[in-house]
Amino acid sequence: MQTSISITRNIRQILSLSNVIFFVIVFFSLSLLQFIQQHIIDLSFYRTLVQQHEYWRLLTGGLVHANTTHLTLNLLGVFCLLMLYEHQIKTIYWCSISITLVICVNISIFLWIPSTEHYLGFSGASHGLYAWYSIKEWKRKHSLFPIFILLFLLGKMIIDAFSINQLSSTLIGMRVHWQSHWIGAIAGTLIAFISKKKPHRAANTNNN
Repeated sequence: MQTSISITRNIRQILSLSNVIFFVIVFFSLSLLQFIQQHIIDLSFYRTLVQQHEYWRLLTGGLVHANTTHLTLNLLGVFCLLMLYEHQIKTIYWCSISITLVICVNISIFLWIPSTEHYLGFSGASHGLYAWYSIKEWKRKHSLFPIFILLFLLGKMIIDAFSINQLSSTLIGMRVHWQSHWIGAIAGTLIAFISKKKPHRAANTNNN
């Protein structure tokens, strides 16, 4: 009986964390949009359609994926990010920063990368979230771990830019759009340094 109560208490404690709530929102939102993408209507970014005033694709294009593997990889990336740091960030901040990054990435592609006719995926925004969250943690604690994460992120983006990362291309069935990764990371960095308000929620003391 006590074991059951303890498990229930631990589950409630985990679900009370803002980062976990955000992941649940991301998981169900992206999964629903992927179902719509695959079975109802194509929501991805198409330059010609955006030029025909379908501006909503500047948002939805960054929320749908080429296939289930592509979606799973991005969800895994978000999950790993949310487990990196002890301090929780309010769900509303996670959602607003994510939407901002998705729109920034898609608008930047539309304006500055005319060679890209078709784009889809959350990875650009995900790279931005890694940069934003890590810089926020570095500003909060001035520890080396966020710097290590940022260096790892930079190394990955360099590998992507030189088309060395053939595994990802094989898994998702399309070329890795490395430019979106750089755009997202730069946007996340700018947002982290520009924003002054600390969007952190104190971590539960039992998680120290």
